[in-house]
Amino acid sequence: MSRIILLASFFTSFMPLWISILFIEFKSIYESEENICTEISMIIVIILINLISLIAILVWIKSAEYRATEEMVLEEVEEEKSISAEYLLSYILPLFAFDFTRWDSVVLFAVFFVTLMYISVRHNYMSINIIFELMNYSLYSCVLRNEDGNSKSRKMIISKVNLLLHRGQIVQVNNINNAYSLIGNNSIENDLIL
Repeated sequence: MSRIILLASFFTSFMPLWISILFIEFKSIYESEENICTEISMIIVIILINLISLIAILVWIKSAEYRATEEMVLEEVEEEKSISAEYLLSYILPLFAFDFTRWDSVVLFAVFFVTLMYISVRHNYMSINIIFELMNYSLYSCVLRNEDGNSKSRKMIISKVNLLLHRGQIVQVNNINNAYSLIGNNSIENDLIL
């Protein structure tokens, strides 16, 4: 997976935080007649980065859905339901400790955020992402095996298709990284391979 998509996914995975910060910044501008450079700068940066990230993700998903890297048999499937709430509690809520209307607090936030971003991109980590949820993608924990049955692997699959209904079928998988893959709408064959 390209670093651009990893960065785009990382930024958009913090969408609840960005929306909250935008609310805080607009509220601060409305209530204050003092120097509002920090607020205006934050608004511009947040909107630009997220707009670019959203466009990159949408283009990547459209191209990835039609470019499968391998065919596998979907052996075991379990939908992941608690991972989004855990992500919000672990990563996003602690970031509300920063005061985004003060430039020194924004700098401290940037140091923390850039460090987290560097670690995520360096280790090819794909974050849970509200954007995928809004586009009707779900996350599944699956055991996949190649068609000849020689090897099995456990992966997290991002898919619009309800994979619980397709256990035992051949799927065309687009590998994102070692742990995550994407299955597009047209990536499931109707033949049952048990």
